[in-house]
Amino acid sequence: MDDNSAMKAALFGGALVASFYYWYQSRHLIPLPPGPRGIPLLGSALEIKNAEAPWLKFAEYNNQYGPITAVPMLGERWIILSDPHLVSELFEKRAANYSDRVANELVKMVGWDDSILFIQYGPLLKRYRTLLQRALNNRAALDYIPLQEYEARRFMRRLVEDPSGFMKHIHLMAASTAVRLTYGHKVESADDINVRRAEEIMHRFSEVMSPSNAWIIDRFPFLRYVPAWFPFAGFKRQIQYVKRIRDDQRSESFEHVVKQVGEGTAENSFVAKLLQPEDGQPVDEETRIHIRNLAGSLYGGASDTTVSAIQSFFLAMTLYPEIQAKAQAEVDAYIEQRLASGESSRMILPVDRSKLPYTSALASEILRWHPVANMAGHRSSNEDDCNVISDDNVYRIPARSLVLANIWQITHDPEVYDEPERFKPERYLVPTPPPLPESYAFGFGRRICPGVHIAQQSMWISISNTLANFVIAKCKDEHGHEIVPEERYSTGAVSHPMPFQCTITPKNGLAQWLKEVE
Repeated sequence: MDDNSAMKAALFGGALVASFYYWYQSRHLIPLPPGPRGIPLLGSALEIKNAEAPWLKFAEYNNQYGPITAVPMLGERWIILSDPHLVSELFEKRAANYSDRVANELVKMVGWDDSILFIQYGPLLKRYRTLLQRALNNRAALDYIPLQEYEARRFMRRLVEDPSGFMKHIHLMAASTAVRLTYGHKVESADDINVRRAEEIMHRFSEVMSPSNAWIIDRFPFLRYVPAWFPFAGFKRQIQYVKRIRDDQRSESFEHVVKQVGEGTAENSFVAKLLQPEDGQPVDEETRIHIRNLAGSLYGGASDTTVSAIQSFFLAMTLYPEIQAKAQAEVDAYIEQRLASGESSRMILPVDRSKLPYTSALASEILRWHPVANMAGHRSSNEDDCNVISDDNVYRIPARSLVLANIWQITHDPEVYDEPERFKPERYLVPTPPPLPESYAFGFGRRICPGVHIAQQSMWISISNTLANFVIAKCKDEHGHEIVPEERYSTGAVSHPMPFQCTITPKNGLAQWLKEVE
């Protein structure tokens, strides 16, 4: 070997040793984020299970250990973030490493690993997002306002006829909007087959996807192959049933729209829009399958989040009548001004939001006061990240860690939101307001909710028109004392107020107007 070759070999060897040393140092000397030790196998799972709400326990950990906390959970490592700047850094600026999702074995068994909710980061997710952007972008969202307006009027009509059933009316409005938006199907009643089937799918899926089931299947994957007829294999029969009704629902609904498009009778909808691209080119079979799968994923996300936000609005107006009165004064003055100028419509639409600053702030405060999803992200890191900086400390997030943002803690930081437990729309109307909660409410980066514009439209139309046409108040007991509802919420992935009572009184002239616009 000549001197030149020897020098090259030495340089290569030195570089290899240096690279290995840096890799070793990174993995073994840069610490994990601090956090609770937990107990063997279970980690902190029992503490989380026994807590009032998971996000409150995670907030305790973050308060104790810092804005980035490593929590052991059933043999996995969860990284909990409570610093919005760190959330933005990881989920947006480093999105290539933090946009994956782990579809556990149970998700695969149910057949939901092709859902936009669980699909892993890669070419297929990018293709899905391209289709979603085409049908749900901010300009396309405007096409859905007429159907959202129609469903809001039907909601108000139901409130007039049966005010005590407001919780179920909210649910039906959201479900009807989601089904019609996705497939163009107009829902006439709560007994509609499409709504009932979609509701059953979501309910059964929630039952099957319990954390205990997911953990058992992940730890003992051979259970995937246990026959459904086998003793004690009831979970397998449940899974097969959920998969069958979900596959039937999305295939039948999709093919119905395909038939309507071919006949030229399809209503404006997500599926119809994507089956008729602007370039006029026929849709290939692979794209048809993508559209079918996406449509099947939209219902749950489109309806459940809207239900949560609007139910929270009714609770807030019951608890804070002075805020309701202030918003109604603004809305009433605006409608009177509009009618005086010759307009005939009483409906408030998204285009009116900029002219109603207090009501707009109220709608934003709903998303902060009780977030729809208190924990967001659920990202799986693709590679080791050895340069996570928080409070001048450098931490390591190992590959395949589950990374979540504690949205509840971010929106209840007293240093950012004064008196965070109180419902205060005016916090956004000062010269230097805090960040709008919309920045966090609909996700981050490449996993942001694709229907964010449509969700905001539905929420605004429902809230503003309820304020314009009804007065919400506390119920009274037999002694005439007001019954103050509790701020109690469910602890699922999407959090809802627990059932509560209120009185809902229509304003003068509402019934006549609703009759005129039928």
